[in-house]
Amino acid sequence: MRLAWQIEKSTCLFGGENKTATEHELHRSESTALANDDIYQDLSEVLQLAISKLDENVSDTSLYFLISWESVSASMTVSVVDDSRSNDSKVVVHCHFAGLASQYDAEPKRQEALVKWSDELRFWCKEYLSTDQGFSQFSLVALFATGSRATAVIL
Repeated sequence: MRLAWQIEKSTCLFGGENKTATEHELHRSESTALANDDIYQDLSEVLQLAISKLDENVSDTSLYFLISWESVSASMTVSVVDDSRSNDSKVVVHCHFAGLASQYDAEPKRQEALVKWSDELRFWCKEYLSTDQGFSQFSLVALFATGSRATAVIL
């Protein structure tokens, strides 16, 4: 395990103003990886942690295993959500890929490059989940979102 995880408990995810009735357990980390192999290894660790929490996260209303990539902040969030895609599971995994973002100095180039990374990350997530025994034990649809959850695509 390369990533150092911090655990926070809150009724508000990511410092937002919309409090929920659910107290979330946010597992947060930062990846400093620069090389493709290291980025993939950290991505795998993010997915592995999220999958290890499925027993706690899956309920009768769970439908999607949602992987959200936010290219502006170079951050990935993984949670289990219901059919509305608006109610996050109790345990949420979040990783900021600071090393990836730091490779691009100028703002326009940085945003363009991180958007292009979305395709690579989506492919890696699909590849990882298709071979993971733990994930296949649950009847969840894997989604990958860039930006809005409403426009997420099936992996």
